[in-house]
Amino acid sequence: MLAAVLLVWAAACGGDHNVDVASPDLLQLDADQVMVGVEHTMTRDGVRRAHLQADTAYFLQNGSVAHFRRYRIDFFDGAGDRRSTLTAVDGVYDMKSGDMTASDDVVVVDSTGGQRLLTSRLHFDASTDRLRGDTTFVLYRGRDTLRGRGFVTDPGLDTLRVTRPAAVSPPDTTAVGSQTRKP
Repeated sequence: MLAAVLLVWAAACGGDHNVDVASPDLLQLDADQVMVGVEHTMTRDGVRRAHLQADTAYFLQNGSVAHFRRYRIDFFDGAGDRRSTLTAVDGVYDMKSGDMTASDDVVVVDSTGGQRLLTSRLHFDASTDRLRGDTTFVLYRGRDTLRGRGFVTDPGLDTLRVTRPAAVSPPDTTAVGSQTRKP
């Protein structure tokens, strides 16, 4: 009996037993912490101003900056009503200032009028409560389509200042009965 126990113990302790603690992709990252399925609520003076959900968050050692992958942010006004929703593939959030930069397939949809802003990159300035972009964008607002380069707006897309407007046009209409098609 003792010989059988020693044989099982020796077999369990011997040999090559490689245990992967993370995928090779994660092991190559410069991040000190990686979190999956992240939710974070941002407040100002005790009032919820934004709620973030991300597939993945990467934190560096200093802990003041987080990098997000595939994320969504809901912006709220002072009364707690949703103003808009921003989605993007990549983002960087500065936890000290509350500023954020979104990139890759950035879409902002307001919560009341159905406006949609599409761009490749924008910056949220928490101190001024403004979204700023320096790249090309398309804004669908009602029956109009606005194209340009560079903008400043509030998260609800209520006011918009365009740096270099390119075109304002009604949506693309194709003669398919009375249906209207938007690009």
